[in-house]
Amino acid sequence: MANPEPECTLIESVMGVLGRAWAGAVIEAMLAGNERFSDISRAVPGVTDGVLSARLKELCARGLAVREVTPGPPVGVTYRLTEAGRDVAPVLTAVRDFGRAHPDTLQRP
Repeated sequence: MANPEPECTLIESVMGVLGRAWAGAVIEAMLAGNERFSDISRAVPGVTDGVLSARLKELCARGLAVREVTPGPPVGVTYRLTEAGRDVAPVLTAVRDFGRAHPDTLQRP
């Protein structure tokens, strides 16, 4: 029998990235075509600018998104998902489907 630890470790690693506060919502907003910071912020009600900035930096550092700067004036900054970032879409769909099917599991004990 194969040792299950590597698979468990892999799941924990993925959840360590996608499970960060607002990470899924930010990716979801970017999947919908929002590229500018202000557009992403509007698409994710409740996220603070500081948290959004931190999530975008993390997504870029992990290769899930890229930050593009267009020289100005005014300077333009956009964010877009990489192929790896777009590959997260079915994961978010599965998480959303789970939440809809089992809303009782999301209640705090």
